[in-house]
Amino acid sequence: MVMYNTYIKIALRNIFRQKGYTFINIMGLSVGIIVCMLIVLYVINELSYDRFYKNSDQIYRIFVNSEINGLVTNNSKTPGPLGPALKRDFPEVKTYTRIGYFGNKLLRYKENSFREYSIYHVDSTFFDVFNLEFVAGNKNKALNKPNTMVMTESTSKKYFGNENPVGKILDVDGGKENYLITAVIKDFPQNSHFRCGILASNSTYPIIDKEIWLELWYSTYIVLKENTNVAEFQNKLDAAGKRYITPQVEAILGIKVSEFLARGNKYGHKLQPLNSIYLYSQRDYGIDLNTEWGDVKNSDINLIYIFVGVAGFILLIAVINFMNLATARSEKRAKEVGIRKVLGSNKLNLIVQFIVEAIIMSFVSVAIALFLLELILPSFNYFTGKELAIHYLNNFYTMPFLLLFVITLGLLSGSYPAFYLSSFTANEVLKNNTKKGTRKSYLRNTLVVFQFSISIILIAGTLIIQKQINFMLNKNLGFNKERLLLIENTELLGNKTETFKNEMLKNSSVLNVSCSHYMFASGVPGHGYFFDQKSGADPISLSYLDVDYDYINTYQINMAEGRFFERSFLTDTCAVILNEAAVKEYGLKTPVGKELTRLETYEKSKSFKIIGVVKDFHWESLHQKIRPLVMHLKPENRSNKIISVRIKGNNSKDVVKYIKTIWTNIKPNEPMYYSFMDENIVRLYEPEEKTGVLAAGFSSIAIIIACLGLFGLAAYTTEQRTKEIGIRKVLGSTISQLVFLLAKDFTKWVILANVIALPITYYSMNLWLQNYAYRIEINWWIYLLSGFIALLISMLTVGYQSIKAAVANPVECLKYE
Repeated sequence: MVMYNTYIKIALRNIFRQKGYTFINIMGLSVGIIVCMLIVLYVINELSYDRFYKNSDQIYRIFVNSEINGLVTNNSKTPGPLGPALKRDFPEVKTYTRIGYFGNKLLRYKENSFREYSIYHVDSTFFDVFNLEFVAGNKNKALNKPNTMVMTESTSKKYFGNENPVGKILDVDGGKENYLITAVIKDFPQNSHFRCGILASNSTYPIIDKEIWLELWYSTYIVLKENTNVAEFQNKLDAAGKRYITPQVEAILGIKVSEFLARGNKYGHKLQPLNSIYLYSQRDYGIDLNTEWGDVKNSDINLIYIFVGVAGFILLIAVINFMNLATARSEKRAKEVGIRKVLGSNKLNLIVQFIVEAIIMSFVSVAIALFLLELILPSFNYFTGKELAIHYLNNFYTMPFLLLFVITLGLLSGSYPAFYLSSFTANEVLKNNTKKGTRKSYLRNTLVVFQFSISIILIAGTLIIQKQINFMLNKNLGFNKERLLLIENTELLGNKTETFKNEMLKNSSVLNVSCSHYMFASGVPGHGYFFDQKSGADPISLSYLDVDYDYINTYQINMAEGRFFERSFLTDTCAVILNEAAVKEYGLKTPVGKELTRLETYEKSKSFKIIGVVKDFHWESLHQKIRPLVMHLKPENRSNKIISVRIKGNNSKDVVKYIKTIWTNIKPNEPMYYSFMDENIVRLYEPEEKTGVLAAGFSSIAIIIACLGLFGLAAYTTEQRTKEIGIRKVLGSTISQLVFLLAKDFTKWVILANVIALPITYYSMNLWLQNYAYRIEINWWIYLLSGFIALLISMLTVGYQSIKAAVANPVECLKYE
């Protein structure tokens, strides 16, 4: 015990004796640890999604996989009768539930009214699949009856305060419907891929149980019994899907399914484990985000890999700093090693001494990092939308993990210096012959190259990410996104929609008004199958967009051929307009005048005449290639989701005020919900923007840590060459010559780091850009700029120490000689 106390005392003396190097080491390690811990907390949270549900490894979501004419689509929406059929026909299925979107509704209780966007209708078995905690009400009876609802705790407080809402009635959309509150549940955990505020009963809509197999409206989740062979069940699911769907396909579409499949087409249902939905949907299952409801959260496992790599790299840079400075100072500690060996210390004693020093510095660094982390976490949580925290006492593993982390970090950073310093022999040291240069300097230079290679990769990656984000925000989308006001809750206008439009057009600053579906929204536009009835071709999956006569002028979309819908043509209600991608998919050279057939309902189909083709425009994010799209004319359809208003000039505030006045006159008790298209598009790419900000922050931190180490090395190097500098100044060397002499060694290693880093950056960023259907080309100047930034920062870091040494009075350097 006394021996270890001695180790600690000596370690503390050495640490305090070298305050400058100690500060650099501790601050470098602390910053690296903060970044590492932030990323670790973030990654742990990302990996924890949906794992808190009971039997989460037995829960699966079913998705529809199709390949028609070479076009592969995966849709997380399934037919309504699928869940009950699987429960009925397969003993492996323990239970199921279906989730459908209820839409945005205005709910009112007494004087409290709010427009809710996260209302879903589900089966009464929902809580058998997802074991959420009940605050009030009976789980087994909560959603058994029509027109019943279950609220989360936070939603309940919004309407009812501290009252118990069970048994109370909510008014929906001004009295169109009323719903009975039957239960209150705890809020969905933050790490659940599906979250909402209100669940309504599926039994309100009996159509869900009709045998309609060609319409995909519901997400279906099943729970498989324990020890079920998932591969065998997948084969059964494929066969069952064909059995259920084939009769309707052949009866309604007139297509022989066997011939359809024989031509290489595919259509079936697949299983996706619950625990893979959040991180793996796009990569491993190819499920497009636009087939999800708005409250289904997705991320990307590739992002986790990147963040883990960044955390490891930054911590490694900090550790390298420690090793670099420790080995650089080896000559100053060489005599200490020699004297200790003469006095009887063996190599093991010395290794332990240096390791203890490293562990103490690691402990201090971790303590400082944890303190600063608690200050940073609230801002980081606000930025990322997470609820990250370190649970020091109420998690059994936290404190042992931190202790292990301190020891591991100390061993990692202190092991090489310990073994290197302890290898000196007493004879060599006391004769001042410690083999100064080669191996030690080569190692330090290699570590500097490694540090700056990582930093340059992060800088170049940040520049490329920012360039891609700017490209997405500024790309020509095929329509004019500027000064386009979107009014969202237009279904409340009912038969006053036309009046509302006409009143708006009386303002000279309102150029055009149009009713249509949303664009850039989850699940909308919808999907439907069209086929050429005359040729008997395979059906083609087209997304569809309901529009009115004024849509093309409001959005300022260009026609490729033919014409847009016109009021003077009464037959346009039976006409469609395709985009260029749809024409290409059909292989039509002269599409105008051709007829296409669509499954209009689950019982009948309807033919439509093609009257025009619009130029391709982006109606969903740039992650997706422009897909085949068909436009329907539904000018009076109250189900149209949005009214778009094209505003002239820059007086948007005055126009919005004017429109609000009109709205209030028509719907005095209902607020108008609106947004601007350009702002919505910015929000669409918010995850990428946040990634860009984090990348910029991490690369800056990496550079700072690397420069801290470089600063320490430069300080030590100039200190070692102080007398040389004095002699050179006496002999006539200029300050610029001395600065160049001191800086050139570091500069060449940073240039070498550029050479190593740039090919790695090119390869890794090309992989990242593959996530985007529309992407930038990586220009050579990005690599040049990132290398120049790293070189400039390193020059400034080394230059400060070099200039300080070069301008010193040579008399001070030489007076003791």
